[in-house]
Amino acid sequence: MTTFRKRVFTPATFIISLSKAVIYSPLLIKALIKPATSRALREKVMLSTTSVNDCRYCSWVHTNLALQNGVDLDELNQILSGVTGDLNNDKEAVAVIFAQHFAEQQGKPETNLKGQLNAVFNGKQKREIMAYIHAIYFSNLSGNTFDALLARFKGDKVVDSQFWFEVVSSLISWPIFTAIMLSSRKSKGTKLDVL
Repeated sequence: MTTFRKRVFTPATFIISLSKAVIYSPLLIKALIKPATSRALREKVMLSTTSVNDCRYCSWVHTNLALQNGVDLDELNQILSGVTGDLNNDKEAVAVIFAQHFAEQQGKPETNLKGQLNAVFNGKQKREIMAYIHAIYFSNLSGNTFDALLARFKGDKVVDSQFWFEVVSSLISWPIFTAIMLSSRKSKGTKLDVL
């Protein structure tokens, strides 16, 4: 028997993360249509957050999107491995490091890193970056909570999670993650392994 140890939602973190994702959703929609930053930076921020939370669904989707939006393969691998010290663009590195830190601190970044983000990006760009971070953070924990439920059904031990809440969260997210799993099986070369 294996043990599932990824970060998952608790009732409190679900409410907080969902609230932030909803608050930032108008900015996210606007940014997806007419971004104030590059699409490549969007994917780097998404993958930097995902590198900490280790959501296999988000990793698969945003790795493909990063490559489609011109992110260099070496830089992509560097971000996915959690190494952010030597990125190609100093300005973008601030956003990528902030996103990673945000995830590491579970949504409670230190003031000095917030200040660095504010110093490098204008207000619209910063709000857009925060919209990306809140959306992917919610998605990461949704995916991991769904996987915790799948692991439990497989007979694995799940730590730091509650069965009833895995069910509630998964009822909300299962259509999206099931579609991603099916899509990955149809893709050549990359496949999401079923737990």
